[in-house]
Amino acid sequence: MAKKITVKLVEKSYPIFIGDDSLSKLVDAINSKSISKCLVVVDKNVEKHHSVLIRKFLASLNCKVNRYDFNAVESNKSLRQLSKILTFLSQNFYGRDSALIAIGGGITGDISGFAASIFMRGIPFYQVPTTLLSMVDSSAGGKTGINFDNKKNLIGSFYQPEAVYIHNPFLASLPKREVICGAGEIFKYAFLADENNYRLLKKNLSQIFSGKGFNENDTIKSCLQIKASIVEYDEKETTGLRKILNLGHTFAHAFEVESKHKLKHGEAVIAGIYCAFFLSNLLGYLSDQKLNQIISDFSFIKPSSQIQKMDAERVYELMIGDKKNSAGKIKLVLLEEIGNIIVDVTADRNQIYNSIAKMKKLI
Repeated sequence: MAKKITVKLVEKSYPIFIGDDSLSKLVDAINSKSISKCLVVVDKNVEKHHSVLIRKFLASLNCKVNRYDFNAVESNKSLRQLSKILTFLSQNFYGRDSALIAIGGGITGDISGFAASIFMRGIPFYQVPTTLLSMVDSSAGGKTGINFDNKKNLIGSFYQPEAVYIHNPFLASLPKREVICGAGEIFKYAFLADENNYRLLKKNLSQIFSGKGFNENDTIKSCLQIKASIVEYDEKETTGLRKILNLGHTFAHAFEVESKHKLKHGEAVIAGIYCAFFLSNLLGYLSDQKLNQIISDFSFIKPSSQIQKMDAERVYELMIGDKKNSAGKIKLVLLEEIGNIIVDVTADRNQIYNSIAKMKKLI
């Protein structure tokens, strides 16, 4: 029986289903509505491992179904690929009585959701996340978008899905690197709530990094409950609360771009979170004792060796271009203690350099 989380928003609430029977719930949802056509955007990587499951799912839908195979690499999170999806919708006469379903990871979900948000000023959109990262984070919350001008997620919209369906068996085919990528976002969520959540996610992260099985349902549910509670209070980052979800991400996005996206998002987030911790300590928010305890608790999580040779000056320049900045100043999300996150903190160039240098010592 699938577990259910409800994201309760003023204008639109929606469910998140977690469990092996979630896809059947999506079929029931589509077939119970007056939907004439469905465009299903499928990550080609998922198709390789789950072709039978996907074909069975598509055959179960009562509406006219078109399938769009998408090569989910960061370079395709672009205007060019967005235009191709929109052209397909237009040339196949999709209308407001149509729906778009994304089956894939964060890249697939982000570009598909953005396409759904702007085609005919919005058509229904359903998320089927297939990577650990998208299951614990990007599939919920309504952030959609593409990269532009060598900047991460510069163009996009807030557009909530009709529902999210998390089918755990997709995780079985993930390569180890993709699992570690998802662990990067779980690492973030360990610090956003309370001590009980910290201990739960620390335990499961330890199992992930040791190659053991972990409690998928509890881990996914814990992260999404935190995200849902934050999004409910600050759907579009107007009050500032939702910014805490960007812990480590200003550093991380710069690392991704500097690596020409050879570094995966979750890998960059791990390094970015460590940078945020060192900067928090440098600026006096996080005590030496708490910093050392965190580093000790998560000693099994190391930043990617790909970051070792990155030039701090180049990373800093990329951070200046982050979309969360204002008045030409880098705005950072830092940590005071577990469950106490500070937003919109500014730091100078040397402080950024210092934090990156300390992070590299953990590699």
